[in-house]
Amino acid sequence: MAFKWKREPSDISRLIPKKAVSGLFSKAIILSPNEKAAMIRNGEVQEIVDSGKLRVGGVLKPGNIGKDVDVAMMDTSQKDLQWSQSDLWTMDNQKVSCNGVLRFKIQEPKRFFQMLYAYTSPNKKGERLLSIEDIYQRLESEVLTLVLEPEVRQENIEDLYGNRNLRMRIENELEIRLKSTLSLWGLEMLKYTVQWELGSYETVMEANNEFQTNEELSELDTLSVEGDADRRSREDVAQLRADNAPLAAQQEFEHDQEVKGTKSQLEIERLQYEADMREAREAIALKEELKVAKSRGMRAEMEVEHDMKDRDHKRDMEYLKTITESGGADVAKTVSEGREYGKMSAEQIEALAKVKQSEAVAKEDKVRFMMEVEDRERDDSYRRQELNAAMMGAAHAKATSTVKKCPGCGTTVPSEASFCSQCGSNLA
Repeated sequence: MAFKWKREPSDISRLIPKKAVSGLFSKAIILSPNEKAAMIRNGEVQEIVDSGKLRVGGVLKPGNIGKDVDVAMMDTSQKDLQWSQSDLWTMDNQKVSCNGVLRFKIQEPKRFFQMLYAYTSPNKKGERLLSIEDIYQRLESEVLTLVLEPEVRQENIEDLYGNRNLRMRIENELEIRLKSTLSLWGLEMLKYTVQWELGSYETVMEANNEFQTNEELSELDTLSVEGDADRRSREDVAQLRADNAPLAAQQEFEHDQEVKGTKSQLEIERLQYEADMREAREAIALKEELKVAKSRGMRAEMEVEHDMKDRDHKRDMEYLKTITESGGADVAKTVSEGREYGKMSAEQIEALAKVKQSEAVAKEDKVRFMMEVEDRERDDSYRRQELNAAMMGAAHAKATSTVKKCPGCGTTVPSEASFCSQCGSNLA
């Protein structure tokens, strides 16, 4: 009797102990197409059987497998795995989801056998069972969550929605990680698809588009009403202009005439200003010429006057020299003063006489003051002599051995003095 090792269509691998294979007289495992069996001894793969009927024991046909050998059955056909990540949050706290299909098959049975031992636990009979759901759980915890959640969390929902390159970058990163992980497990990835679901954002975008469309339609209706009103107002303005055209033409003519008159007045004022400026510049030039001519005349007069003064001075010097040689310095001084007085007016001579008189009076006052000072000094000298005489009389009346009287002036001096302090007489 052949042994059927699959219990569910999703089973991909099963570890079967030899004793668990049913049959008494003959125990055999039938390998269907796309199935392989691994002979396991002490946890290591001894042999890989690709197809056919594998006999593992029995009373009549014990087979060629040892006593302590287990069999790992593997389904190498293509498997489709529906995966989904529904709780992905963007940077702006929008919830999105991502799902797709992953198609794979067993490529390296020996490496896949390690996964069977690593991610399953034996049951009471010592069997280990690995299904597509088990592989999905491992992929979800080790790849999908670790790749999609951080990448999506770094982006805004608007960028994720409208940026195809961004989604392709995330999908490529996920594909690389899936291939790497499946290769470590001995699996080969055959197909990989991704579909994004942006949750409420798409509903919001549809509502927003519908709202904008309605607003644009309403705006068009409003513009149509405004257009009708604008056309009516332009017609009214055109009619008003037609009615007021004669008055407007007359006002425009009057305005043009006024502008022309103003321009003519401004031109006249400009010409008058230019004429005034020209006359002013000519007057300034004439004044400068007169000033130059006047300065030249004054310079000529001064030169003539200096020349005349030089000549007069020369004659005076010659005259004074002649007088000095003939009559002396006093005569020359008298003549010089006479010449100076002759040049003065009567008032100047009178003022000079008053100055001379005041100088003579001041000189007399000075002489008088000096005489008075001499008289006061003389009186003071006589008074001092009288006082000295009185003091000498008093000192003579009370003569002691410590003082003596000068025989010349009568001044009392110390007894040990050799000369008088007043007259300088020798007292020795």
